[in-house]
Amino acid sequence: MLDLFRRRKGSLKWVLWLVILVLGAGMLLFFVQSPGGTGLGLSNQNVAIVAGNSITVNQYRRIYNQIYDNYRQMYPLDQGGAEILKLLGIADQALDQLVSEYAIGYGAQSMGIQATREEVAEYITTLPSFQEDGRFIGTERYLQILQANNLPASEYEDGVRREIVQTKLLRVVTDGIRATPEEVRQEFLDRNQGIKIRYVAIDPKEVAPETVNQEDLKTYFEEQKENYRTPEQRKVKYIIFALEPEKVELTEEQIQERITAFPEKQEVRASHILLTLDDENARQKGEALLEQLRAGADFAELAKEHTKDEASVASGGDVGFFGRGAMVPEFEAAAFSLEPGELSDLVETQYGFHIIKVTDVRRVDSRALAEAELRQEESEILARSLAEKVAHQARDSAGLETAAERYSLEIQETPFFTLGDVIPDLGVRNDFNQQVFALSPGQATEAYDRGGTYLVAQLLEVQETELSEFEAVQDQVSKDFKASRGEETARERAFAFTQALEEEPDFERVAGREKLTITTTDFFKRNTAVDNDLGSAAEILNRAFRMEENESSPALSVSGKYVVFQVTEKSEVDEEQFEKERDGLTLQMTDEKRSRFFVSWVQNVVDRLYEENEIEINRLLVDSIAG
Repeated sequence: MLDLFRRRKGSLKWVLWLVILVLGAGMLLFFVQSPGGTGLGLSNQNVAIVAGNSITVNQYRRIYNQIYDNYRQMYPLDQGGAEILKLLGIADQALDQLVSEYAIGYGAQSMGIQATREEVAEYITTLPSFQEDGRFIGTERYLQILQANNLPASEYEDGVRREIVQTKLLRVVTDGIRATPEEVRQEFLDRNQGIKIRYVAIDPKEVAPETVNQEDLKTYFEEQKENYRTPEQRKVKYIIFALEPEKVELTEEQIQERITAFPEKQEVRASHILLTLDDENARQKGEALLEQLRAGADFAELAKEHTKDEASVASGGDVGFFGRGAMVPEFEAAAFSLEPGELSDLVETQYGFHIIKVTDVRRVDSRALAEAELRQEESEILARSLAEKVAHQARDSAGLETAAERYSLEIQETPFFTLGDVIPDLGVRNDFNQQVFALSPGQATEAYDRGGTYLVAQLLEVQETELSEFEAVQDQVSKDFKASRGEETARERAFAFTQALEEEPDFERVAGREKLTITTTDFFKRNTAVDNDLGSAAEILNRAFRMEENESSPALSVSGKYVVFQVTEKSEVDEEQFEKERDGLTLQMTDEKRSRFFVSWVQNVVDRLYEENEIEINRLLVDSIAG
């Protein structure tokens, strides 16, 4: 259960458009004054400019860290190093999110849409998180809660303003978009109506010839001989430029500047008792448990007896240490506002009512984090700079040897490899192979980023492609020939079956005459598998629910077989249930339809800004920050 109320990756897909540009930069915040002056240094450089609005390093780093923390709940990012971050594309996700945010703001501003100071105030003061007994808790306690979560009030209130403007913009852009009655009806059928089919399936493997004669094989080989060429192979020598963060020297000024981007991080260890919302008496039970705990009852014992969180029941409700962003907001806000040993009131989340007890608090050294990040960034910049220098010298001289001697670097060689090979121990992606296969002998690659470290390679030797002799590939030719004949036979039999059905629409009789086995399925729905053999066959699911009973399909390629099926039965539609669900389903489908349209609208704004050169990206700075 704990995993359920931790934030999930799925929420990330909405983040690109749910957050919007801060409009009306001169407005006063409701609770705090906007800070004056401008900062200097790296933190205030621009990673991008969107329609004249700057995205600073601090903004980028903050979003990057948020996405990183979300992924860290599912993947061992701390052990995977820079390569896994490259594969996940976190750097580009953070950049795309900010560009989309500013594009939304640009679109809203062009329409004159903004959020007033009063709207921001009303939104905040009516949030349940900031209310007690139906009234706003007051500015002082509000600021305390934000401070406990290391969230500056200005940043939080900017986020509120963005959400209000986004909501207004969404309403304007998607006004008039609604799910039609036909769409709602079809969606209900897709979710609820079951269907049965019977089908014949012809497997090419089962109809492939078991034996073939040499003449047929040689004829097939002559026809397909270009497919049996040995692939071109290449060999390179290369230098790896490793990162050496331990050798980087930092100034106190650099460290202090970077520390400002790291608010003192705090982690808490907490235990909780969860009472789920499917229990009508959950609130009353929670109040009763609170009374027992305040009277001195043992938290762990009560948790083992009453909590519905299966993941923490054995540990007496202990969920371990967690930082900001790991839990749902209501749970997190309560936990970070408590001192060790303190109990929360009942905390309501989407999963139920929680009683939270904080058992420990620890802080992460922001100086150490700042130094580690700076050393990583600087060492990567140095490695990339040296790699680019060596790549340039290799193009203008005899090769890598001079540079290797000058900088005391080691030259290594690969074995021969093809375009599609994974090169042993080199740790590169296929785009490296593509670069190498575009070189002429003696030429060198650009500095290649391996995901935090770099290499430069020089082409040593090429083994050209050549036609294979029949005897050398005879076994493979035999396998290919049998597979080809099996595919051809299966396809012909399936099409012959469909043609016979057109002349005599009796599925069983025609199948018997063609000596094909009929399989009849149980009822299945649109979102389930057809059966164990065919699985979730989209080719069938996309057709079957649009067909009438006793209607037959054309021959389809499904899971490596050729299939012809006939709809035999459709379950009755519960009209009473449809009437009950229609309004809710209409609302849900309308929201989804509007969301899809809005995402497309935002992407069009971004594309247009790129086309008009209104978006500038400082890719070197982005890469140095993301590592």
